[in-house]
Amino acid sequence: MRRPTVVLWLVPLLLAGCAGNGQEDDAAPGTSSSAPSSSASPSPSPSGGCPATDDPAPTDVSTAPTVDVDGDGAPDTAWIADGSTGEGGVPFGVTTASGATAGALFASVSPAERSVLFADVTGDGEVVALASDGRQVLLYTVADCALTAVRDEQGRPFAFDLGSAGSGTGVACEDADDDGTRDLLGLLLQPPTDATSEAVVQQTVVELDGGVARPGAAFAAPAGDEVRQQMARSVTCGDLDLEADGVSAG
Repeated sequence: MRRPTVVLWLVPLLLAGCAGNGQEDDAAPGTSSSAPSSSASPSPSPSGGCPATDDPAPTDVSTAPTVDVDGDGAPDTAWIADGSTGEGGVPFGVTTASGATAGALFASVSPAERSVLFADVTGDGEVVALASDGRQVLLYTVADCALTAVRDEQGRPFAFDLGSAGSGTGVACEDADDDGTRDLLGLLLQPPTDATSEAVVQQTVVELDGGVARPGAAFAAPAGDEVRQQMARSVTCGDLDLEADGVSAG
């Protein structure tokens, strides 16, 4: 399987500071911890699917059906805790149909509801988790029966801005390079500057190499009609929408 290109429509400001403004502690506002709620990260079963783990999801969680994250052909269950832990984060994760549980902590000081969407970016088993607090979306990979936070080259948690920093407005999964495979896109919608101009989406190409995101070329494209502009202000992936298909705390 080829490694897909991951494209994030973002301005360089995101890469410089969206995930922490110089804070390097995972428990700081706007960051995340990749420590799983399950104590085990088992290897995938040769026949597909992850072997069951001893630790289930935490109690007092909200759940929702989600995509098949481990390749056994069965839908799995996303979950997120209704409150934070003593470690300063909200646990979230996924439990597979085979009984394997993998999770992480989502730390944020935002008063907004926290939501998570699991999605197959390419449609070929490249699963990610998009964890939103209404201000930003933290990115996680779901592979080898584990949930892992994606980081930038400086080791900081990588995040999409949702308007709080002015460097992004949404997330989507589309085929950005016309190669027949969907890409992960961060979106920054910019309104017309005057009566004769058009709305545009600022774009920065970022390559995802395992758990590290690296920025590439930056360019702009017309934002399109109102439907496209609304998408640029939402968190979606293919046919999945965070509000309709994700899971929210509480």
